[in-house]
Amino acid sequence: MLKELIIKNIVLIKSLNIQFNKGLSVLTGETGTGKSILLDSLGLILGNRVDFNLIRKGQNEASVTAIFQVYENHTVAQILSKYSIEFENELLIRRHINSNGKSKCLINDILITRNALSEITECLVELQGQFEDRGLLNVKTHLSLLDTYSKHNHLIETTSKSFNKLKELHKVIVETKILEKATTDDNEWINDSFNQLKLLDPKLGEEDKLKKIKLFLNNREKIFLAINQAKTIINDELGIEDLINKLFKTFDHVKSIDRLNIHQAFEIMHKIKVDIEDLKSIINSEASEIGDDNQNLEFVNDRLHELRSQARKHNCNIDDLVRIKKELEFKIDQIDDNKFKLDKLKKEYEDLKIEFISNSKLLSDSRQKAAINLAEKINDELPHLKLENANFKVKFEEVEFENASEIGMDRVIFLASTNTGTGALPINKIASGGELSRFLLAIKVVLETILHKRTIIFDEIDSGIGGAAANAVGVRLAKLGNNYQTMVVTHSPQVTSKGHYHYLVQKNNIDNNIITNVTQLNESEKVEEIARMVSGNVITNEAREAASKLLNT
Repeated sequence: MLKELIIKNIVLIKSLNIQFNKGLSVLTGETGTGKSILLDSLGLILGNRVDFNLIRKGQNEASVTAIFQVYENHTVAQILSKYSIEFENELLIRRHINSNGKSKCLINDILITRNALSEITECLVELQGQFEDRGLLNVKTHLSLLDTYSKHNHLIETTSKSFNKLKELHKVIVETKILEKATTDDNEWINDSFNQLKLLDPKLGEEDKLKKIKLFLNNREKIFLAINQAKTIINDELGIEDLINKLFKTFDHVKSIDRLNIHQAFEIMHKIKVDIEDLKSIINSEASEIGDDNQNLEFVNDRLHELRSQARKHNCNIDDLVRIKKELEFKIDQIDDNKFKLDKLKKEYEDLKIEFISNSKLLSDSRQKAAINLAEKINDELPHLKLENANFKVKFEEVEFENASEIGMDRVIFLASTNTGTGALPINKIASGGELSRFLLAIKVVLETILHKRTIIFDEIDSGIGGAAANAVGVRLAKLGNNYQTMVVTHSPQVTSKGHYHYLVQKNNIDNNIITNVTQLNESEKVEEIARMVSGNVITNEAREAASKLLNT
């Protein structure tokens, strides 16, 4: 409930403090006194965009402060918790604006964003203008209003969960398709490249090995010639072997003489003789290997050519071909996995789609039952507002699956007809402003019984009506005020007379400054103001009698 509204330096208002109570409060005043300024000020509290022209002329800054009484079980408590705002049965909301183009929003002295302010105050105040483009006149709100009335949060939650799962899965499918397309586009190249490397079967270190073989094959004849020459040097007469034998014979007749050098000479000759035997064995082994080696230089060259060609193709070293072969094999496996995964995801998507459609159908059935009940209650209200021949109903349109959302597959429009036999039109298409006002009030009376306990403010909802119709509107507003704090800006004496509290908005000239003030009227002042509304500037006794009669009926 709005307890207090404090306004400073807003247009014609210098400083204003208004205290409100539970029930129906009416605000009256001549045209131009500043009633709209009060609503503009309250709009700042509700998170409206700042119009810096609202700052009073000659001032650099302005502010609006609202004090709300709230309790722990109020819906707003959850939102306040989200923004770490603590409270004890009271919220102090302040909006500062400065002529330098800056503004700030505070709740209980905690700085918040304008979006957060809108989210919080939406639970506290409903501002309903006659021709507003939001609220009941906005078709987009009709479904959410019906859902609030229906009290089937569990169905909404189930439908929302299945839709979000479907949405996430669709995102995964799209990403998987993109990946599959990217790999599929290169699929032929990947397969051909892998098959070529598989056939080639490169080995680590193979290039160095082939280079050595090539070097050997290119010098095979030289090696063969060197071996034959070496055999000749070792084995022929006067060769190394013959010469060493002669050395043994030369020293044979003195080996018994105990001389250190002679013994060392014999040891060296023995070693040379052993080394010569080893040398002969190595030369013979090499000769045998050369003779048995059937490697082909053409094969080696071709192999090196293929390896180098593949290395150029993949822009890498020959030793990297082993790694690339494994990578290509992995990509081929991945392509197969993606196809399998995509098929699995599509199947899962179809199952989820069936689940979502089923949940949406249950939600839609619940909505349609609630819509019948809602229409009955609103139609029961219409005769009380002098709309005996009017009718309200809820129109359902099924949304295509492709256009579905987390709230299901329904599109809901509130329809109204004002006379018997006339076709029902969307409620915002009703031609008469007075009829529209009363329709909105009837819907409000029904809906606000199940909506959050908000302060409801009507801006000239009685415009275009008078007499019995205006009186009926006043009675219904008073009924609404019995349960919820209700306010109305009005020019109707009939509506005004039904208010529990009456506030008069006046414009005064103080020291050549035009200043708007708001005064709460007592009983006698109420009679005078209603009499003015009845007769105009010249208040007659007849007008006073009419005002007293209105107040007492």
